[in-house]
Amino acid sequence: MSSDLVLPEITGVREVTRSRLFRIEEVGLCFSNGTRALYERIPGGNGAVMVIPFDGRNFLFTREYCVGTESYELGFVKGKIDDGESPEEAALRELQEEIGFGARKITHLRTITFAPGFMGLMMHIFMAEDLYPSRLVGDEPEEIKVFPHSISETRELILDPDSALRESRCIAGLIHALTIVNKYPLF
Repeated sequence: MSSDLVLPEITGVREVTRSRLFRIEEVGLCFSNGTRALYERIPGGNGAVMVIPFDGRNFLFTREYCVGTESYELGFVKGKIDDGESPEEAALRELQEEIGFGARKITHLRTITFAPGFMGLMMHIFMAEDLYPSRLVGDEPEEIKVFPHSISETRELILDPDSALRESRCIAGLIHALTIVNKYPLF
């Protein structure tokens, strides 16, 4: 990234609306060339986590109802980071709440944004290994089922444009996870 970029000055922030899940803010900006603009954003709160469980042979996918697409989507354990909780703690908690596993090894793969033009959410992606049964009570409206996929099946899910795996966060995380298990190096 160029070091000559100057961030715009934030001249004001005000809440426009709030729902049970989201808050929308109006942000006044003044750019270095003098141009003033109003943007809207959804602040990111504490952030969120996604966990890619790997049992040594299979990646453990979930299938969960997603109201945005009005369908059941193939994906991974996900959830928000609670107040006072580290991303690692949230990842381990969500893993136990959603699919009933703990992990003796958890690896931070990367932190990503999505729709950063208007959304401040940071998603911390983890890979969980050395899994063991451990269940915590969660807040899911229905049981989340687990669908194991081998390394080669997982690779096909990424490469097949018509596969059931459509969520970009899951695809991005899997590329890193596959590199870690050293079966399909990126380069």
